[in-house]
Amino acid sequence: METKLQASRAIQRRATKVDEKSIREIERHREPLVFTGGIEHWPARSKWTFSWLRDRHGHVVVPVEWLRYHRAEHGGVERVGKVEQMPLRDYLDALVRDDGGLDGGYLIGRDLLVLLPELRGDTLFPEVQLSERLTERLFFMGPRGAFTQLHFDRALNLHAMIAGRKRWQLYGPDKSQLLRPARYESTWSVMSEYDLAPDGGQPEYVPGGIQPDYDFVLEAGEVVYVPYGWWHRVETLAPSIATNFWWWSWPLLVEHGPGLFGTVAKNAVLTRIKRYERNNVGRRYRNGDMRS
Repeated sequence: METKLQASRAIQRRATKVDEKSIREIERHREPLVFTGGIEHWPARSKWTFSWLRDRHGHVVVPVEWLRYHRAEHGGVERVGKVEQMPLRDYLDALVRDDGGLDGGYLIGRDLLVLLPELRGDTLFPEVQLSERLTERLFFMGPRGAFTQLHFDRALNLHAMIAGRKRWQLYGPDKSQLLRPARYESTWSVMSEYDLAPDGGQPEYVPGGIQPDYDFVLEAGEVVYVPYGWWHRVETLAPSIATNFWWWSWPLLVEHGPGLFGTVAKNAVLTRIKRYERNNVGRRYRNGDMRS
């Protein structure tokens, strides 16, 4: 039976700049960490406001998703819900009203960075990657109540909060078997069966009754470092803007062996396809009620 969330241990916070030296240092420790005030020099911290995005780019039509990860009938995982195309200004107006009208509708993924590639220059992630083909960057903008179900990433991850607040719950790799990895065709992520709809996927309950190692709030101007294999689920607590950077390092590739090399190769192929189909911002999902 699932139980109500309880307090977890405090995550380490460090008031240092997010740069190559600091990242290489924490890579070796393999523990999550929050950088506080480490991105104030980024152009995005001053530019990426809701009003600036509306005034500058409000005409751009973007895909907003209402999708939830479900158990598929054939086994494994599928995404269920709907995706709607809308002008960015309309989405931002609803986001700023913060009246629940968006019902968790999320602008998430590569879409805005493909449609507006100049936004990439507003973030200054450290140059720690082996190659641009071995990285991925995403943009996240969502209302209070937007929620990402429990998963882990097959990469190292920096997630930077530009505006708003998010609650993070992290589980160490030692809990992987307890969290029941689900079969899911994704280059980057592995989902937990415990947090799949329709039975799971509710932010107020712990998946499988297993308490997280860390349970904390990431504030605007902060960056969380999530090492490879750390499970996480994320709830947006206020209208928010964030961006992230996934990358692979040589030690990571060596340690995780052939399985990860296959993921790298698949990602390189998919990245080239996505660049070729840059006007196609669709998704794989099944139309339906994402809650049932």
